[in-house]
Amino acid sequence: MPQIDILMATYNGGEYIAAQIRSLQNQTFSDWHLIVHDDGSTDDTMKIVNDFCKIDNRIEVLDDGKSFHGPAGNFVHLMKSSTAPYMIFCDQDDIWLEDKLQKLHDAMLQVDNGMPQMVYCNAYVYDTMQNDISGHAVLWQPTDLHEALFANAGVQGCSIMINSALRDVCHKVPDYVTMHDHFVTLAALTFGKITYVDQRLMLYRRHDLAVTGATYKNFMERITHFFNSDKTVLEKNHVRAIESFFECFKQDMPNEKKAIFTDFFRFLNEGKIRNLLHAFIGGYRLFGSRSILTFKILVRKML
Repeated sequence: MPQIDILMATYNGGEYIAAQIRSLQNQTFSDWHLIVHDDGSTDDTMKIVNDFCKIDNRIEVLDDGKSFHGPAGNFVHLMKSSTAPYMIFCDQDDIWLEDKLQKLHDAMLQVDNGMPQMVYCNAYVYDTMQNDISGHAVLWQPTDLHEALFANAGVQGCSIMINSALRDVCHKVPDYVTMHDHFVTLAALTFGKITYVDQRLMLYRRHDLAVTGATYKNFMERITHFFNSDKTVLEKNHVRAIESFFECFKQDMPNEKKAIFTDFFRFLNEGKIRNLLHAFIGGYRLFGSRSILTFKILVRKML
């Protein structure tokens, strides 16, 4: 059995996918199994993948005819096919540095005690439109639920490696998942532990056809967006996903984590002044800061 299952959800990735798969083949850690599931591509994505399958028996296509019309459902579906001790998500259009798997695997071995564990790294932002490689793709390192619940995101999916214990937790899927990484991050912080590897181990490619939204290379770009945005404190799709996660797992989670979720839902029915006091006294944070979250609540609507 391979040590690591690499899960790749594909859709019309023909322009970049060959470079990504070659970067997997160039990894210094070679004991891996790549499982690809396509979501109905109309370009040459699957021809390229199948050509790689012919020359590398570590690559497998999960061809079951299912479509999910988005990466969240596709990645969650792929998790059910993973059987290795460790599992990692892989976007179709990035490029991994040759030691990414080795360093994440080493980090996982240091913390894996049979309990649910997640380790993750950082990445360079690869802007193909500007031909620029710089910055940090991951600007947020959550430590507990008090910070994660207000983030409107999870840890960047393609940076995440999890052990089989956390994967087993995630085999129970909520009715609504906004993104696979948001789901896995909530599961890790509720039932296990997260460890950050402070190294940039891949090129996170940004281009016109990228499925995910804008990526800020540094904290100042994020702050500029913060002040120019008229968005709400919480996004409806993430709140819905958190509510669905809680309903799915509330009978299984520790009482102290259940209490945090229950307390968080109070924000949806309180006024601005009460929300400000609630966030500060309750120890909730955004980007590691109570002040940033407090200011965000002050200048924006909650939902």
